[in-house]
Amino acid sequence: MDTQSLAKLPFNLKIIPVNSGSFPIGIPFVAMFNPDSLAIKEDLNWVSDCPPGKQGATVKYKNTKPRTFTIEFMIDGTGVNTNGVKIPVTAQVALFRAATTGVRGALHSPAYLIVQYGLFICTCVMNSSTVTYTMFDFTGLPIRAKVNASFTEHTIEPLDDILGMLSSPDLTHEVVVKEGDLLPLLTHQIYNDQRYYIQVAKANRLKNFRKLEAGSKLLFPPMDDSNSPSKPSTK
Repeated sequence: MDTQSLAKLPFNLKIIPVNSGSFPIGIPFVAMFNPDSLAIKEDLNWVSDCPPGKQGATVKYKNTKPRTFTIEFMIDGTGVNTNGVKIPVTAQVALFRAATTGVRGALHSPAYLIVQYGLFICTCVMNSSTVTYTMFDFTGLPIRAKVNASFTEHTIEPLDDILGMLSSPDLTHEVVVKEGDLLPLLTHQIYNDQRYYIQVAKANRLKNFRKLEAGSKLLFPPMDDSNSPSKPSTK
């Protein structure tokens, strides 16, 4: 893989198999190419009540279903993105299936997943996937395929207590940045929700949160009820 491709690797689509405690338990799948599409769906449950003999209805909120999302991406075996090194499409599909659908002995089910693409990070489970082979060599072996996979967001229950601790006004986390770290991914690890990365960037006065300096320190302040961080402690 060339230098430019390696530089983009932290932002490539990654599917990481994890256990119920969100710890990696297998080899992650890393896509060569950016996804063709990422569609996120949110469903809210409303209960309607229409009295007999009247028109219209009063709706009351019941709950919000877990988010679902669909990702479509390409797998290539021609070597176009790997300096001519041809990685068989069948091998890449096998790695994708091993990460997403293989039954883990300790879990007695496929692994939970962390899906990360750029600033999108979600702990989830996979619902289904379709692999469409679109190009073949003269022997009939596939050399290009398109994968369409759908997922449902999953909340890691053991992290609920951690999130409760994070609501304390006296608790601030300090993290030393390592090479290749991304602010949304670090934010997800601290709060289990990458959407706080804007508040963390402001709290640390980051001018460019896309390029974190290795060795630097970031403060992750607690979040209040309005999902806004309090000022980081200077102690």
